[in-house]
Amino acid sequence: MKEYKFKIADKEYLASVVEQEDGGLEVTVDGKIYNVELPDRKPAPKPVVKHAPAPAPVAPVATKPAAQPSAGASSAVTAPLNGKITQVLVKAGDTVAAGQAVVVLEAMKMENDITTEFGGTVKSVLVAAGDQVDTGQALVELA
Repeated sequence: MKEYKFKIADKEYLASVVEQEDGGLEVTVDGKIYNVELPDRKPAPKPVVKHAPAPAPVAPVATKPAAQPSAGASSAVTAPLNGKITQVLVKAGDTVAAGQAVVVLEAMKMENDITTEFGGTVKSVLVAAGDQVDTGQALVELA
């Protein structure tokens, strides 16, 4: 819709114009509606919507049991992206299970639970609430 102000013989008018599918116009002047035909104007072509074909079915992926660090080795939980630590959920000596959240990382105005891939005992917490971290930085070390 387009709006126009115009003046005829010192009187001001407000008009709105809406293009119709048949190529005509619906013109409203001071609350009165006029359907206007434009003989040289052809209807606008309707857009053609093409739908993408459905994706091919995906074969299920076999899951393997959660990996465990080798005996005596330590494993670090690292930051998947840059951000700010808002909460540390574990402390040294805590026992954690694979998939358990160990810290909360705020990135791009979203809070993300950072989880451990391995179960084990927290050997050390390398960050504190309020710390800025970089991608790949170690956050918690497990034994």
